[in-house]
Amino acid sequence: MHRSPAAVRRPSSDGQSDVFQTLYRQQSDRVWNADKDIDWSDGPQIPEHKREAWLRMLNVFLGLEVMGLDTIQIMMSKATHKLRDPNLNLYLAAQTHDEARHVYVLDKYLTLTDGHGRMSRLERGLIDRFGNMASFGLFRVENWLTSTLFSENFAALFLQKVLELDDTDPLAKQIFRNILRDEVRHVNFLHTVLPDLIGELPSFGRTYVWQSQLLMIGTVALGLRRISGDAATLGLDIDDFKSSLIANLDQQFKDAGIDEFLHASSYARVINRFV
Repeated sequence: MHRSPAAVRRPSSDGQSDVFQTLYRQQSDRVWNADKDIDWSDGPQIPEHKREAWLRMLNVFLGLEVMGLDTIQIMMSKATHKLRDPNLNLYLAAQTHDEARHVYVLDKYLTLTDGHGRMSRLERGLIDRFGNMASFGLFRVENWLTSTLFSENFAALFLQKVLELDDTDPLAKQIFRNILRDEVRHVNFLHTVLPDLIGELPSFGRTYVWQSQLLMIGTVALGLRRISGDAATLGLDIDDFKSSLIANLDQQFKDAGIDEFLHASSYARVINRFV
């Protein structure tokens, strides 16, 4: 049995601990209700010629959110005990609530559109592989949080690009704008926690986490190649998405102060090899 994080709390940065508590309060203040804060009355309005591609993409996106919810529940206790900070436990509980809400609202949308069951076994396997690689092995907490910085940016960029399309379902736009509000807070958390965690890794640990990230990015690249046809049908330019993703990651790594450890150019080489 694990002891309480409060009972074994290590000396840590008061500033970092205060940020965890602030982010927890922000989530409490800004939480949205998937039933009350979304206007479901007009129902989905999906262009017929894009319907199947759209629903396949939404199935994949829901699959990624389900994976994120599963993984944070696996890693929450491990991360809290590693940092020995009960305020981290508070924040991760709030983020778990966010992930559950994302799963709920996307499931509700797909149920309303009769859109479930459009994800292939290969796509499901790639999602499961990413989640397993992020939460198992050595240096699990560092590996998970580093991979989460990538996945949060990937998800946010997808939402932004879809919101820019003129004929995106207005109901889906409401959902995506609310999910994006949460993603910003999740990234702020990672900017807070990652620099110290990465800085404390031994050289072997840094190499291990870095190589694990590249393997996970290869999995993502295979998934991108798989959905590129549906993306084109929706009007999403995969090449533009890739270049925007790499530019965003480069800035994120710099903003988080971990750009000496993570190099967006290496991510680009892996992604471009497959897509």
